[in-house]
Amino acid sequence: MKSRKKNKKIRILKKITILLILMLLILTFIIVIFIKKQYSKENTQYKSEIYVEEKNDKIISITSNISKVYLAVNGTKKLEVTLETEGNPDTNLNWESSDDSIVSVDNEGIVYAHNVGNANIKVYKDNAEYNFEIIVTDLITVPTLNNDKPELPCRRYTKEEADLLDEILFSRVEEAGYGTRGGVVAAIRFLLLEFPYTIRYFNENGRLSGNGIGGEGRYYERGLYLHESKFETLKGKSTLSGPAIWGCTLYDSFIDKWRPNGFTCSGFVTWALLNGGLDIGDVGAGDYAYLTNELSDMGPHIELTYDFMRNGQYKVGDFVGRDGHAALIIGISDTTIYTAEALPIKTKVWIYERYSGIVEDENLTYLINMDDIYPNGEGIYTNMW
Repeated sequence: MKSRKKNKKIRILKKITILLILMLLILTFIIVIFIKKQYSKENTQYKSEIYVEEKNDKIISITSNISKVYLAVNGTKKLEVTLETEGNPDTNLNWESSDDSIVSVDNEGIVYAHNVGNANIKVYKDNAEYNFEIIVTDLITVPTLNNDKPELPCRRYTKEEADLLDEILFSRVEEAGYGTRGGVVAAIRFLLLEFPYTIRYFNENGRLSGNGIGGEGRYYERGLYLHESKFETLKGKSTLSGPAIWGCTLYDSFIDKWRPNGFTCSGFVTWALLNGGLDIGDVGAGDYAYLTNELSDMGPHIELTYDFMRNGQYKVGDFVGRDGHAALIIGISDTTIYTAEALPIKTKVWIYERYSGIVEDENLTYLINMDDIYPNGEGIYTNMW
């Protein structure tokens, strides 16, 4: 009887032991599965993070320092943009014109103007885009050296046209840098190379003493003098026989004749400096020791010699002149110097052999380096247009 009870207990213990072993095995299995799942989850998350990071190679934004572009019919321009990126994205941008009959654009961002009108150029990539407004007008020409342009007629432009031409001039200066060498070069190149008429030479009839406003042959304020509205700020004042817009007749007291209003030499240079962002005042081209506010007083004089022209440092935007005459360099090639000058009978681009021609011309005897004179530095410019 006792033996039976003992055997029964042994069987029960065996069953319990087997059950505990099974439970332990099941628990171990569960733990192993849990660990594997956690590892797999972490590994998947790690791979996912790497994948997302690869997908973050993108262009975040596209910007430019200009939004509005003015072009002549048949003009071209490369549109420059700045990219803000994340990672290492593909920077080949997409370019698109809203009206290919007015302007088209290639995959390098070069715009081609075909007909008068307005259109938009969109540049985009990923979720970033930028839009340029393009205005194509026949009020300007493609920049061209043409000293045989017709003279500006009196009252050639409406107020709306005159205002638009001012906008174009100001946009050229802003893009190059207001108050910079580039801004001044842009202003005078616009008038000589893009404006379709030449401005007559007009002797100085005198200035309005004490109020800072120039007389005939000089400037009154920024912009082009193409409409009488330009003189609204002169209410209650008068010049010797004006004011008058360019091309309209005034009495020239220097030669005792009536002739179209325009520029004297120093008026031409001070107009360019003012519109480019350097207002030195309404000053002349003389070189008198007792005066300290003339164009000749902007800086030290460097004599124009053969050696200086071959080995010296000079740039477009530098001042050149002599006692009684003022000009600006607006182009330099390997063999040629181009200057902007107002001499009888008109304003135009004068062309000199670079190393000897300018030295031998009696109208120009010295140069003023303008590096430290332009208030906002060099800006953007090229040696040739």
